[in-house]
Amino acid sequence: MSTVIQMDPDACRALAAYGRRQLGWRADLAARVMTRGSAIALFTAPPMGVLAMFAVPGHLDPADAPGVDQTLALASVVAILDHAATQGLAVDVRALSSGTVLGAPELGDLPPADGWQMPIHAISGDLTAKVDQAVSEFTARTTGLPAATQQAIAEEIWDRQSWAALPMRMLHAARRLGMLANDASRVTAANCGPWKRLSTQRGQVFIRTDRLGRRVSLSVVR
Repeated sequence: MSTVIQMDPDACRALAAYGRRQLGWRADLAARVMTRGSAIALFTAPPMGVLAMFAVPGHLDPADAPGVDQTLALASVVAILDHAATQGLAVDVRALSSGTVLGAPELGDLPPADGWQMPIHAISGDLTAKVDQAVSEFTARTTGLPAATQQAIAEEIWDRQSWAALPMRMLHAARRLGMLANDASRVTAANCGPWKRLSTQRGQVFIRTDRLGRRVSLSVVR
């Protein structure tokens, strides 16, 4: 029996665009596809030391309860979403079985769905200015330097605490993922145990603070 997730073409295009943006950074990224109520959520671990989540409205056939939770090659997810959007078809998650990722430890431990505390609110446009300043600093300090030195400077800048005590890398990732825009939309920061979350109208970014010191070397994403 197949598991069919019904999404309209606009939702397919939005989810595909979110995934495609990250494939430009790393072609072998994985994606964890989950159904949460009436939404389809795509969790990814872009090469920026964070977890990201983008969700769109959808419908899972009640006969397929309790739902879908499958880790796949992001490139396969994007391809089938593009096809579904073009053809106006329903999305069959199990049709992607040939692209299933056998191991994606970075997606094995997801942030909690509830229990978030101490929400702090801000305006998206105010935060994009902070990110743009950090990117400008990175460019000014690294021009002409070897890659290893650029990486060390990037880690220094992105690990700094910024608004609401979030590491700057969270704001940077949200900006690069298209979740932070220079507009008046509201964003929220919250905590849950070791997790921090940045919520926007366009998606969410998470980081687990007790793992910051054990992070492996990351590629520089400007």
